[in-house]
Parts: sequence; structure tokens; C-alpha cells
Amino acid sequence: MSSSNQIKNTRYKSNTGQTRWASVEEMQRSATKVDLSAPVYPTGGIPVMSDGHTAYLDGRDTHTLIFGATGSKKTRLFCMPTINMFIRAGESFVVTDPKAELYVRTAGFAKEHGYKVVVLNFRDIGYGDMWDPLALPYEYYRTGRRDEANNLVNDLAATLSAPQKENSSDLLYPMMAEGLLTANMYLLFEAAAAENAVNLRSLTALCSQSSLESLKTLSGKMNNQNTIGMLFKGTLLGENEKTVSSIMTVLYGMVNIFNMNKRLTDMLCSNTFDIRMFGHEKTAVYIIVPDEKTTCHFLVTMFIKQVYEILIGEAQRQAKLALPIRVNFVLDEFCNIPKIPDMPSMISAARSRNMRFYLVAQSIHQLKGRYGEDADTIKGNCDNWIFLTSRERDLLNEISFLCGEIDAWGPGGAEKRKLISVTELQRFNKEKGECLILHGRQYPFITYMADIDEYPDFANYQVIPIPPIEIPHPNTFDVVKFTTKFAFAPEGVPFSNPD
Repeated sequence: MSSSNQIKNTRYKSNTGQTRWASVEEMQRSATKVDLSAPVYPTGGIPVMSDGHTAYLDGRDTHTLIFGATGSKKTRLFCMPTINMFIRAGESFVVTDPKAELYVRTAGFAKEHGYKVVVLNFRDIGYGDMWDPLALPYEYYRTGRRDEANNLVNDLAATLSAPQKENSSDLLYPMMAEGLLTANMYLLFEAAAAENAVNLRSLTALCSQSSLESLKTLSGKMNNQNTIGMLFKGTLLGENEKTVSSIMTVLYGMVNIFNMNKRLTDMLCSNTFDIRMFGHEKTAVYIIVPDEKTTCHFLVTMFIKQVYEILIGEAQRQAKLALPIRVNFVLDEFCNIPKIPDMPSMISAARSRNMRFYLVAQSIHQLKGRYGEDADTIKGNCDNWIFLTSRERDLLNEISFLCGEIDAWGPGGAEKRKLISVTELQRFNKEKGECLILHGRQYPFITYMADIDEYPDFANYQVIPIPPIEIPHPNTFDVVKFTTKFAFAPEGVPFSNPD
């Protein structure tokens, strides 16, 4: 279908009641026109109209929610073109990429345009980049930025404890285990620096049953005014043996994957990039995680939350309280990764900091299943809704309801009818890229979006291999050796790393 026919065939109806279809002209006025052959775009954003040669993008600081069942071409119609448009606009992006197809289609294009390409490859360990989730929390702690360090530590603990909380009928043990996990991270910050052993391998060792007696001894020597000491004593010395053993069992379950998968753990003990730079230099981040199993999905949640929190801090240090370079989060299969803590507040605060979210979900049921009541807040903060296809009744009814009603004549005279019915919503033409868009305050709009293969200027992409990495073997903190240094210290001494 030619570009002119695509735009002409966009559905438009005159206003016959409370609502109507938006006209092509209205949609064009509400968006930024981009010649897709231009080397540089004035803004990046998701296309609300595109024929592969000309596109109208939403370049505003708005979030987008894309609904489509499996196989509805969400990735080909929106994710791939949008990422290429980010690149032409010089905007950073962080994308979840289960099948590595976004990397294949866009990474070479990004590299050609001067981007730093980062690949977190949880599918094929040993290829891509390394990320140490404790590095920046420790740096902030060591340099006196304690509040920021505390936020990051609490986020890590909350992410690791989330599965235990979800699967437990009694939250007491998971909550106490989370407190102990937090204490162990602070212990590493205070005690393991001299051994260069502030890392996940050390954290896993501290969370094992074999470290229990050493931790008890250590906590007994700590000053009662010390935060770490209070966290340890409240758990290890304030409960009976059976309770402490149960807490340790839960705690070990939180970090068990790091004990079982040593190579993954080593990959998470070093850094090959600086998260703070995502908002200062053009960066393309691809998170490749297996979609056929959920073992590493929590790491995606952990990474996204840490990136967001660190970038919020970077934005706060700018004169305009916003990142110099916009950062876009394209979260494909958004509901298949564990719940991101504080997602409603994140999506509310991101726009003013020059960050945007593009959330791709299969259904409202899936979104509510993951986020519960917070799903409504997330939906409400997304200015763009894109619907491709679904058989889910709740989603179909909500889209139909949001499109409104029109006055019509039936056998009994005047009556109200839906602008678009549930039946019509199920009949969109997948091959033509037919979709419905609720864009800002515009009336509903149905159009045909170009497939990624219909973008001639994005066709000659270079596929770059994911480079192999040498994963170093990290040091491990020896808590037993460290504890012996306190063996004859009087009770209540200030806790510090002894000479």
C-alpha cells in the first residue's frame, strides 16, 4: 500500500454525537512530522501515523501503553521503528529484548550514529557487558551520599525479597529476612572494602547458614547505636534458634540463584559501564533475557529500578532538574517481569526529569495480575494507548468504552451506540498494521502502521555480534576471618574495619 493510500484509508467519521473519530489533519497537528530519510530528527517518540517514509511522532514527555496479544506485531509496528527514531534524534534508550531481535535490528544503526551500546545478556553469559548492582550504592555510601545509598540498598533488598513475599502466607519471615539482607549489604560496605570484596558473591556467602554463628558473634560486639548493629541484633539476637533458622532459610532462598549460577554471579560483580552516563551521552541499552523461563527476570526489574533511581539523582543535580539527554524505557513484555517497586510513582515523576516509559502488555488482566490496584495508576499516567488486537473481554470493553458513544437511529428511534464495538475491535487487519490509537486529548483514531520492513531508510541495518567478555573471578569476603579480629574486643565497641 502506498503512503498516500495509507493516509487516505485512515478511518474518519463526522461528529454525530458525543464523540467521533479524529481526522487525519487533527492527528497531524497534534504530532511532529518527520521525514524518515532525514539524517537527524528534531525529536524521538512513538509514531501515531507512519507509512514508512513520513511519520508523525509524539515527541512530548508522555508515556505510552501498547496492548496486543502474542503475534500482533507490537514489536515490528512500534518497538523497532520507535527505537530507530530515538537513534536519529540522539536520545538514549533502555529496552527489554527477550529474543534479541531489537538488538539485531537496531544496535548496528545505533553504533553507526555514535552510540555507546550496552548489552546485559542473561541468555548467553559471557557475551555483552557486566553490571555490578552493589557498585554505585557502595560508592554513594563511601562518599557520604548516604540517603541515595540507602534508597538503592532498600530497592535491591525489596526486589530480591519480592518472590518470597508473594509466595508466603506469613510475611513475618520474609520481612525479617529482608532486614537481614539489608544489614549484610551494609556490613560489606563497612568491612569488605579492604579486601575488595563488596560484591554479590560476598553477599551470597553472608546469607548462607554457614555464616550464621560468625554474624551472631559480630552483632554481639557491635555498638547499640550503630545502624548495622541494630539490624543484626533485632534479628539474630532477638529471636529464638528456630525462628532465626527459619529466617536464614528464607534469606538463602532470596539469593540462591547466585549460589547456583556462579558464572552469572561473577558477571554481576564488575562494571563495564556507568549508569549515570545514560542521561549525559547517547547510550543504547539492550536487556536480553530468556522468555522461555523466568529465572533471571528479577534481574531485569532490579536493573530498571536502579537505572531509574540513579537517573533521578542525576536529574536533580542539573540546573533544569532534568537529564541533558532524554532516556526512554521500552519495556517489551512488561508484565512478564516481576513487579517493579514503586512503578506508579516512577511513571508519575519520570516525565519532568526527561524520561519516558513505553510499556508493552498483552492484556489488562495481565497488567492487573502483576500490579493489582496500581494498574489503574499506571494506565492513567499513559497519555497514549495503542490497541492492536485481543480476545480479552475486559480490554475490549475498556477500549470500546473510552472511545465513547454516538447518537444513532435504530428500529425504535434514537439510541446510543458505541463508536466502535467489541466485535469491530476484534476484526483489525493484522497484515495491514491496523490499530486504534488514543492519543492525548484527541478523539480516537484508527490507522494503518507501516511494518519495519516498509521503512526503506531503516532497511540497510548492520548486524553487529555481541562481543565476548572476560569475566574476572571476584574476591569473596571471609566473615569468619573478619570475626576473629573481634574475638577479644569488649562488647559494644563501635563497629569499624579493624586494622
